[in-house]
Amino acid sequence: MNLLKTEGLSKTYAGSKHAALKDFSLRVEKGEIVALLGESGCGKTTALRVMAGFERADSGTLHLQHRIIIGPGVFTAPAARGMGIVFQDYALFPHKTVAQNIAYGLQKLPTREREQRLNEMLNLVELSAYAQRFPHQLSGGQQQRVALARAMAPQPEVLLLDEPFSNIDTLKKNHLREELHALLKKTGTTAIFVTHDTRDVMAIADRVAVMRKGEILQTGTPRELYEKPRIPYLARFFGNSNIIPAKWEADQLKTPLGTLPAQTINTGKARNVLLSIRPTAFKPGSSATATNIRVKLKQQRFMGEHQEAEFLPLDAHENELPLLVHLTEDRLLQNGISQLHLRPEAIHIMDIPENS
Repeated sequence: MNLLKTEGLSKTYAGSKHAALKDFSLRVEKGEIVALLGESGCGKTTALRVMAGFERADSGTLHLQHRIIIGPGVFTAPAARGMGIVFQDYALFPHKTVAQNIAYGLQKLPTREREQRLNEMLNLVELSAYAQRFPHQLSGGQQQRVALARAMAPQPEVLLLDEPFSNIDTLKKNHLREELHALLKKTGTTAIFVTHDTRDVMAIADRVAVMRKGEILQTGTPRELYEKPRIPYLARFFGNSNIIPAKWEADQLKTPLGTLPAQTINTGKARNVLLSIRPTAFKPGSSATATNIRVKLKQQRFMGEHQEAEFLPLDAHENELPLLVHLTEDRLLQNGISQLHLRPEAIHIMDIPENS
């Protein structure tokens, strides 16, 4: 059952010719962690601010549980929505202690209940020993935990997070991603977070909605978007991919690399498509159960966990169609490799978009 549901939310800022948010429709289940992913200016922060109530939508609806939060003639004030928010810069009160910051949203509770809830949150984020410290005396990760505890203390139905790792050092991000994911799952918190980093999505999100120009392009699990992107833009957003033109007819794909097998049969007339093939789909050598491609090595780069190599197919029907391949063994590249085999199931077929 959907805990939160938006339909057709749109927003155009005064003086702008283009919509910052266009037909934004999203469903979030209870306990689910959903990411809004996209480049700067794609509309993800506007979507978050509209859901939080800091911006008014021009049209569309927002339901939380069985309540209409946004709709024709309906606008619920931010404080009455039942949503908590963690801002990009955390927005902690610099003159208040950790305990005072966390207790800020608990002022309406009786004293005893307020103190009990405060202690629960301090224990949850493991900051009991820091209760009387001020924000400037904390590390970036500790400040983030204070902001999380403050937002979660009133027990909101949905927690909104704006770029939760943008102010964290690169070396600390992996640990903090794990901490945040564990905290949200431990408490069963329903969360929507904004990010431009696919690594945040892979580490934390149950589902992701990728946005561009104010619209959602595709929604699914991180694995679904990585393995089955709808358009080249999405394929490249989730990492390197070889985008290859093809003509799809029945169970065959005619490409500049030669004829490749299609895992799904095209029962209609032949049509032009694009293929997305990840660099990890290729292996050195030949195989009886895969498509074998004759290649020569163009260049290689050491990338730490793997070698990134560019190969030129020797039998390509078009000039200069390099294949990007990730290999894990140095020695495999010493003689340039004469063949690569490609797993048929790793070939993903995409329609050619009007504007990719």
